Amino acid sequence: MSCCTNIMRKIQAKKIEVDDLGKAKQFRLFSIARPHMRSFHASWFCFFVAFTSWFGIQPLLPTIRKELELSKTDLANSGIASVAATIAVRVIIGPMCDKFGPRKIMCSLLITGAIPMALAGLIKTGTGLIVLRLFVGILGGTFVPCQFWTSAMYNSKIVGTANAIAGGWGNLGGGFTFILMPGLFQLMKVIGADEFLAWKLAVVVPSVICVLTGISIIFTSDDCPQGHWDNRLLPSAPTCSVDKTNQKQGVDNQGFEHISDKDKNANKAVKETNIDGKKFEPLSSEIRNNDKRISNQSNIFWSVITILVLVVQYGMCFGVEIAVNTVMNLYFLYNFKKEGCVEEGNSFSNITITTMTSEVKEADTNECSILDQDSASLIASLFGLMNLFARAMGGIYSDIMRQYFGIAGRLVAHFTCLVGEGIMLIIFSQMSTISTSIAVMIFFSMFVQMSEGTTFAIVPYVLPSHVGIVAGLVGAGGNAGALVWNTLWRQFVEQNPSQWFWLLGIIVLSGSLLTFLIEVQEKRIWSSFLCCKQKQRKYTI
Repeated sequence: MSCCTNIMRKIQAKKIEVDDLGKAKQFRLFSIARPHMRSFHASWFCFFVAFTSWFGIQPLLPTIRKELELSKTDLANSGIASVAATIAVRVIIGPMCDKFGPRKIMCSLLITGAIPMALAGLIKTGTGLIVLRLFVGILGGTFVPCQFWTSAMYNSKIVGTANAIAGGWGNLGGGFTFILMPGLFQLMKVIGADEFLAWKLAVVVPSVICVLTGISIIFTSDDCPQGHWDNRLLPSAPTCSVDKTNQKQGVDNQGFEHISDKDKNANKAVKETNIDGKKFEPLSSEIRNNDKRISNQSNIFWSVITILVLVVQYGMCFGVEIAVNTVMNLYFLYNFKKEGCVEEGNSFSNITITTMTSEVKEADTNECSILDQDSASLIASLFGLMNLFARAMGGIYSDIMRQYFGIAGRLVAHFTCLVGEGIMLIIFSQMSTISTSIAVMIFFSMFVQMSEGTTFAIVPYVLPSHVGIVAGLVGAGGNAGALVWNTLWRQFVEQNPSQWFWLLGIIVLSGSLLTFLIEVQEKRIWSSFLCCKQKQRKYTI
């Protein structure tokens, strides 16, 4: 015990190198020192707890359906309501993070979402379940302050890695809840509760954890490197002189790295940031103002285009992940059947209709399936478990590409991950055996989650003064995408469910080309090839 304590003390004692804004340039995973690493661990754990509670009702739905006599349609509609609520919350929460900081917003979401979760036992009808999950969906909005928090703490060199690890580990809650909630359900039955009372008591546990976690981060973590959100430092504009008395506060962001006060003249600033080696020649005030006005209009236009593209593309990765999580077990259960076995209805479409409209006993009859319900769910869980490292791989990949090609390298990383995702989707749709499907699914899952990591490695650079707004919009795009893909699933499941994956692959491949429209810091994806031999040195302005 003392040995472990000494090791932890040594880890905490190591200082983390920071930039002029106080943002960390180093990442010490096993440290919990304030402010940087404490905030990192607080951000991903809060998101993990929220994700666990958000999907906490899902494993208990068979018992809930039995008690309330619900149809499959009622359950499907409740799932849609849960995702739909998250879209609205993520859009609203972004600007609130810009104004109040991530810590207070995270706490508010955890407590607000925990209340309806704890009251789940009061529902009596299918409509009640839909309304309940609509409000529990508030917990899905914690993704925005999670990513906002890490963006406020880490320098541009490693922010992609920090964002990806925090987001990926938080997403693990969606898989962990399928272990936790059945365990709590069985525990309640062991201590004497019947099955209908057991699930009502089980849902209270994650609710209490959410409340305790939300309260604890207010007293144990920080909004930014300077502590309270009101004390944050902002990057200075590259001007000849800096008037510190008139410096306004806004969202400090890694998109623009701070220029040291030692760099007092414009010639020096331009020299350090001009990778083309062009000489700086002073211009008249009138010409500079006119050029600045034109440049600002162009920047605003391309920023809007960039945000729209990222919203769509995040729907093609995170949206695909959510949609696949809701159908993958059914795909394995019904798509792989015993040779020569004939089920009543003799078609996949009839089986699907049965699951949506008929009695529970008929819907659960899958005598011709090679897999049973538990084994199919276990295989499908592999898809979500890849979040343990795959999303982080996307962030690390983006950070590495930035080191060699500047900001354009992040665009290249994002493009290649989306292309890999699209290809794997198409290959997966053609697999005819369980073993090959599992193997391809693992690679498919890796590319999906790496694409999520590369997306949020770009987000902080788009509008450095409004990271929360951009993160909220892009995050909402993921949930909107899930609604679209689930709607398509209902259309294809009656004919050939494999075609759903094929169509998604084509859509993702086509959507990856939208990366060529993204402009960040006046750089496009092709800038990495035009300047591939020139490294961006010290500053990114």
